Amino acid sequence: MKKRITLTLLTLLSIFLTACGTNSTAIKYNVYFFTANTNATIIPTVFNLEPGVLLDAPQEDPIRPGFEFAGWYADITYTTPWDFDNDRMPEASIVLYAKWIAETRFITYFLNGGEMTTLNYITEFTPGTNVVLPRARRVGHVFKGWFLYPQDFERFPNSGGTRPGEIPLISINPTIVTDLELYAHWSLIEVAVSFRADHPGGLTVVPNPATQRFNYGTVIEFGVNFPGYTEVIDNYIFVGWNTRADKTGTLFVNGSVFIRTATVTLYGQWIPA
Repeated sequence: MKKRITLTLLTLLSIFLTACGTNSTAIKYNVYFFTANTNATIIPTVFNLEPGVLLDAPQEDPIRPGFEFAGWYADITYTTPWDFDNDRMPEASIVLYAKWIAETRFITYFLNGGEMTTLNYITEFTPGTNVVLPRARRVGHVFKGWFLYPQDFERFPNSGGTRPGEIPLISINPTIVTDLELYAHWSLIEVAVSFRADHPGGLTVVPNPATQRFNYGTVIEFGVNFPGYTEVIDNYIFVGWNTRADKTGTLFVNGSVFIRTATVTLYGQWIPA
């Protein structure tokens, strides 16, 4: 009786060990598809694949705006392409990496009366790169920067045509994947103007007016604090403001356009009555 029980136990133990041995060789592995960190479609993971089987390629290629899909690779450096017709599942879970080729995107600049500071400025880029934008210049103006919309003085009169508090683009963010239209925004240069009356009778006859500030390109209306142009003051008539003390410079009179870009001192010009 004991011999029969012992034989039965040995038989059951043999079946158990055999079963355990079968399960240990049936370990399944997974395939993970890495497309990109951002802005790419997700390819579902394939679970429970046995070593040695051929993998089925995903039914659809992944999509990433601004990039062209260039195949699946077994390494993140894209040196070993995965051949779905021949490469077999190893005895480990694996990651297949999507390779991407960036598409060329183009930049159109609207200078709004200005010009570039150099001839060699960027006009195209590839998504995923950080590209520094060029600068522009315009006589009598300060370059505020590049924006995605035209300068609009009607909508934003109190902030020089730019949305209040908005920061200009100084570079192209790597996340931008479309063509770009960039608009230059400008602000007028404001110039401080000092006055020297220079009346032949001296400051006791006509004192120096206070310093004033004017924007480049505005029509002059100095509004000096003494009569001029027609009224005789101590035997002299005021005819305007000259950029030079010896009166050989540019003569400014009310109604002309102010085109100075730097601080200036103007000298009263007089003629005998």
